[in-house]
Amino acid sequence: MARQQEVLSSVYNAIRILKTFSSTETELGISELSVRLGLAKSTVYRLMKTLTETRLVRQNEDTQKYQLGIGAFELGFTAYHSMQLHRISIPYLEKLMESVRKVVRLGVYDNGGIVYLSKHTPDSDQATISKIGDRTPSYCSAVGKLLLAYQDDSEIDNVIGEGLYPYTAKTITNEEHFKQQIDEIRRVGYAVTMEELRIGICSVAIPVYNDMGKVMAAISVTGQKAHFYPNQIQQYVKEMKMYSRLITERLNMD
Repeated sequence: MARQQEVLSSVYNAIRILKTFSSTETELGISELSVRLGLAKSTVYRLMKTLTETRLVRQNEDTQKYQLGIGAFELGFTAYHSMQLHRISIPYLEKLMESVRKVVRLGVYDNGGIVYLSKHTPDSDQATISKIGDRTPSYCSAVGKLLLAYQDDSEIDNVIGEGLYPYTAKTITNEEHFKQQIDEIRRVGYAVTMEELRIGICSVAIPVYNDMGKVMAAISVTGQKAHFYPNQIQQYVKEMKMYSRLITERLNMD
C-alpha cells in the first residue's frame, strides 16, 4: 500500500509540474518549482529527470532551466485532434448511420485497446455493445484490427504477447492466423470481424487519415450477422470511404 501511494504521489506531482508551465512562464528552474509546489528540491530534481527522459520537458543548456518538451507537444496535439475529430465527424457519422441503418462508431487506438469517441445508433438497432469512452480489445474488433494493422510490428507482437482471449468461439486466437489477417487488412484497407467479440454481431471498419496522410482513427459499421454478407459489406465500405474522405477534408480546412 505504501508503495502504491508513493507511485501515485509521484505521478500527481509530475502532473503538477507540467501544469505549472504556461504561455507566460515557458521556463522554470528547480528552485522555482520547489517553492511554488511546496516540494523538496531533491524531489523536483528526480521528477524532472524522469520527465526529461520521456521528452515531456527539456533543459535549456544556456539557462539550465526547463521547458516543456516535444513529448508534451505530441500529447497536446493528439488530444486537440481527438477533440477536433470528434466535433467535425458527428454530422458525417450521423448521415452514414441514417444511410446504412446500422450502429456507426468512431474509435482511436490506445495501448493495445480501442477507445470509442462517438457512437450513433438507429432506433431499430439497440443490440450492440460498447459505449462512448469504453475500452475494448483491439484484436477482436473491426476498429481494433484496422488500427492495429497500421501500428509497428512490435506493437502487434505486444498485443499478441498479452494473450488473445477467446470472447467467443469465433475469436481468432492463433498467432499465425491473426498475423495473416493483419496482413490482409493492410492489403485491402479495411477490416471485418464476424462474431469475434459477441455472437451474432459483426462489424467492418475503415481508416480516417489526418492531413499528413497518417491513420488517426477508424470508422465502423456494426450490426446483426444477417446484414453482413459479402456484397453488403462492400457497400458499407464504399459509403464509409466517402464519409472518411469528407471528414479528412474538413479536418484540413479547420
